[in-house]
Amino acid sequence: MAGPRVLITGFGPFPGVPDNPSAWLAETLAAEKRGLDCEPQAQVLPTEWDTVAALIPHLYEALQPQIMIHFGLCRSAQGFRIERSAHNCVFARADIRGALPRTRTILPEGPDRFDTDFPTTGLAAHLRARGLAASHSHSAGRYLCNFLYYRSLEWASRQERPTVALFVHIPPVVSHGGPFSEAELLRGAHETLHFALDFAGARQNARQVPAGPVHAASEAMLSMKDA
Repeated sequence: MAGPRVLITGFGPFPGVPDNPSAWLAETLAAEKRGLDCEPQAQVLPTEWDTVAALIPHLYEALQPQIMIHFGLCRSAQGFRIERSAHNCVFARADIRGALPRTRTILPEGPDRFDTDFPTTGLAAHLRARGLAASHSHSAGRYLCNFLYYRSLEWASRQERPTVALFVHIPPVVSHGGPFSEAELLRGAHETLHFALDFAGARQNARQVPAGPVHAASEAMLSMKDA
């Protein structure tokens, strides 16, 4: 049986960051496919308001992803920051071309906030248990990271089949003052992907088969709640 359709994204350069490690991370993670029963698709998004707004609906409809993991750089982060929420608001901050967002809201008729149903605190604890600094967060900011996450969560909310949407802010690498080497950053990304696949699989099993002792691991995964 084919595995779930997985979309992994990163961002290109943005003002002050000519080399965005989230782009390398998304492409490398999708290319390695270590121990996976799926074929992840990587997409590096330009940090351009209009381009991202136009591109992502077509990307989702073409790929129909069941798992979406978005990576973006946070220069002040000291570890992986697992984002729970995206807000229907953007700041007037210039993109790589110097353009500003056209409006201060992402979707005029949308709710103020979307929360992922993915266990963000569980993933953060999982990463810490493997020696990687990680925390969960309730705000993905108000730049293109938040914009993308909001649109992903909104799209996921309209799908008949449960769809995982997750945004992970990563810190700079050691050579740019961050806490992780590239190898550690990639190890954390692999752990994130496998955790997401396990969560999606547990949820799918819970939908298909009556609960029982054999499904204890699935129930444990699904019972994780975020504060």
